[in-house]
Amino acid sequence: MTATADFRQMAQYIGLAICALIMRTTFWVFGILWGIVREIVNGVFRVAIGIIVAILSTIAFFGFILWLFTL
Repeated sequence: MTATADFRQMAQYIGLAICALIMRTTFWVFGILWGIVREIVNGVFRVAIGIIVAILSTIAFFGFILWLFTL
């Protein structure tokens, strides 16, 4: 009876250790993927803001030139 109980307890510990390892690995992979997605989204926003600033700067430049023509 004691050997069976020891075997069950050891099997339970091994099962919990394997489950913990699988969960840690899953969260590790999810963290890596989340970091990649976050960098892609940040890059897209950075490019979009750069394009908006370039368009506004071009409009301001030509507006300034047109204003100079009215002097």
